[in-house]
Amino acid sequence: MSPAVTNTILVAVAITLSVGASYWLMGVSTQSTSFGIIEIKTAYNRLENNVTNARWKIVLGVKNTGSDAVTISEVSVNGVPVNVYGVSTGGSLPDASCTGTSISSSGLTLTSGERATFYVWIGSDIMGSGTSCEVKLHGEAGMVCMRLIKLV
Repeated sequence: MSPAVTNTILVAVAITLSVGASYWLMGVSTQSTSFGIIEIKTAYNRLENNVTNARWKIVLGVKNTGSDAVTISEVSVNGVPVNVYGVSTGGSLPDASCTGTSISSSGLTLTSGERATFYVWIGSDIMGSGTSCEVKLHGEAGMVCMRLIKLV
């Protein structure tokens, strides 16, 4: 074989391998950068009289700004997971020392760009007016989002 043919074959093999490697790297980087991000867009509270044993109702408006779906699997108030999931208006907390959320026990899944509003109720024996509380949202993939809210 002549040196020109050999060089042409080597160059063709090198180009083919580099194109294959670049597609592989693009696939790996796309997979590893796909994740969900929860942002708390609105957060406010008010006195509650529609849920038995609850004094405060915190309203949270969230949005998934990531490129993949995300599930909020746990809600905590001041570092303590809420006691009751799936509470609705007209429902009740077991007693005045409990907390609850409208998110079901199976979690709340948001697709990319999706918005949702949910509630966190705080029992009347836990905190008083003027107290600040930290509400954290825990995602299944380890994502944590928090907001400090002053009870008025």
